[in-house]
Amino acid sequence: MRILCLPLLLFLASPLQAGVVSETLLFLEPDGERYLLLRSIHSDSETHRFHLPKSVHREDLLYVSPPDYLWDETLHDRNTLAFNSGGFSLIYRQRFNDSELSTTPDGEHLYRSAPEKPDSHGHYGYWYAPGNFDRYSYGWIVPPNIEILSFKSNVQGQWTRRTRGIGFHAHDTNDITFEIRYRVHAPADQPISLGNERQDAPDGDGDGVSRGDLCPHTPTGARVDRAGCALDADRDGVPDGIDRCPATPGESPVDTQGCTLPETTEG
Repeated sequence: MRILCLPLLLFLASPLQAGVVSETLLFLEPDGERYLLLRSIHSDSETHRFHLPKSVHREDLLYVSPPDYLWDETLHDRNTLAFNSGGFSLIYRQRFNDSELSTTPDGEHLYRSAPEKPDSHGHYGYWYAPGNFDRYSYGWIVPPNIEILSFKSNVQGQWTRRTRGIGFHAHDTNDITFEIRYRVHAPADQPISLGNERQDAPDGDGDGVSRGDLCPHTPTGARVDRAGCALDADRDGVPDGIDRCPATPGESPVDTQGCTLPETTEG
């Protein structure tokens, strides 16, 4: 099975796949934290599976092509789209999380797509297996109030710079990470309107995040990240802040308070 992996995103393709062309475009909004994401992949494969973070729900998908797909949200750590096609494209809204984005005291933003730390597959960043990406493209398009200061990748490729964006293009590559520095010169009083009704919604779940809350139904008392999604350090399914046993192993069955259930014996 061939695998394509991105930070928080995962592609799975059938063994019939030959060439793989991948494209990622981020359209930043004026606040420098939210963006519209275009993801597309085209290959000779007959099927594809695309994994998204749990913070992305089916109603958040602004565009899906082809329109015939299966949606699966039963996995505890991600949601899945399945396509019976040799390629697909998606558009949906996202927000940089705390592990991706940091800000210096003078207002400079630093985005890191992923650490160079191999996962259980032995890969990191944007990766594909077996083999490499045949053609890989990545780009940012930014509004006038955002100034891109520097950009680099850990692999060789061609960077292009335009008035309102940057692009990266590479061939036969794998395990790709990006580091981009930029500055937001003015506050975003009016976000770009692209059809997401949630971005100006009140703070209905009381987590302190109103505009741009990607998880508008977090439980009361749960600790959340800058996108309004619950943090769960021990990955037991019970959010930090309301988890009374915050260090339970991730695979252990727990009760509603996050504490390990007692073992039972049947005979």
